[in-house]
Order: sequence, then C-alpha cells, then structure tokens
Amino acid sequence: MADLAVLVPSRGRPMNVARLVDACKRTCELDTVLHFGFDSDDPELTSNVMAAGGSLVTTHDRMGLAAWTNQLAREHRETPFLASLGDDMVPFTHGWDRVLTGAATPRGMAYPEDLRGPQHGHQPGIPEAIVMDSVIVRALGWMCLPVLHHWYVDNVWRDLGTATGCLVFRPDVIVEHRHPNVPGGDKPDATYSDAARRYSTDLAAYQRWRLRGMATDIAAIRRVRTQAPDPL
Repeated sequence: MADLAVLVPSRGRPMNVARLVDACKRTCELDTVLHFGFDSDDPELTSNVMAAGGSLVTTHDRMGLAAWTNQLAREHRETPFLASLGDDMVPFTHGWDRVLTGAATPRGMAYPEDLRGPQHGHQPGIPEAIVMDSVIVRALGWMCLPVLHHWYVDNVWRDLGTATGCLVFRPDVIVEHRHPNVPGGDKPDATYSDAARRYSTDLAAYQRWRLRGMATDIAAIRRVRTQAPDPL
C-alpha cells in the first residue's frame, strides 16, 4: 500500500500530465502514487494515458473536478493520506510529500505555498493543493464537497480545517500553481473556459453548504479528531 495517493483529474493536457509525473519523480520521497482521472470523451485521452507513464489511470464518463476527485478517492480508501493536485501544479520542494503528510498527522490537513499570492487574486489561506489524512475523507464520505463541480472545493477545506484546528500551512513547501492568471503560467484553454462557466452555480452551492451543511461536517471531523492518538 502506498503512503500517499495524489489524485489528479485532467482533461486535454498531456503536456501537463507529463510535467507533473516528471516533477513527482524528482521530488517525492515517500511511496507516493499518482492517480489520474481522464474523461472517456477527451480528444487527448490516448496522449494523456501515454503521458501518465506508469501512473495509475482511471477513465470515466465526463465529470467535474469534485466528482472526479471523489471517484479516485474511493479507490484509495485504505491509503493513509490523500492529496488533491491540479494538473497545472508543479511540486518543486524535494520531499514535499513527506513534509505535508507529516504536517497532516494525525487526522489533519496540510497545504503548501503555491506562489500565486494575493497580488494574483488568490485569497490567503486557501489550500488549492492539499494533503489530508484519509480518516477525514472517510468520516465525511467525500474529499471534495459533492454538490460542487469545480470551484470552492478549496474554500470548503479551508472552512473545515480552520473550524476544527487541523489545517496546517507549510510555506517552506513549494507546489507552484501555474494558473493562467499568474505571470509565466499556463495558457488559457478549453478546460479553463468550461470550468469558468460553472462559477456562479458553485458559488451558490457553497453558500448553501455554509448555511445548511457545514456544521454537520465540522462535527464529523471533530469526532475523528478526538480519536487521534497522542503524537507523543
């Protein structure tokens, strides 16, 4: 069994897939596996699978980021730690997987510096990439809030982690997010455009969850947190 499963939904970006595979080969220290999720109708499906190399690959009817992440997470229920990375992210810090899993121990979540910053419209404290103890995922029944498509999954992680005191920021760990709104980032493409059309719907779903569901999910995490062994 791997120590960490990195879950990566991807569409139409074989070059990004190859870049992430290469970055993880150079920087990972643990028994860390990459697991890509590719839409079965992706015109770049064959190229994506080839770019993934020896990584795990699942294909399925087209889904959004949240549904894909949850699908992949179900395949790693017993893996101690799960990570969510975008296919436009690049780990740079050697041993990033070891540091973030350590920071998420026990029953916690940890996130790196993504080099976006508020100057690029990025809200401080938003874990766009995250590593979490899989016990939390099992307690919630999901890794990404299922009513979301793409946006605000990281706000949910921030809200839950802050409320339960289990979210750790490691500014010394660099996992660059090469979003198009960052100088030198990836070029806009159809995948970004498709996600942008879901923004308003996801915002409304996130706000409803804040009012009606967040308290229940906070309680679920607090219950498993009280079961955590004394790290000493």
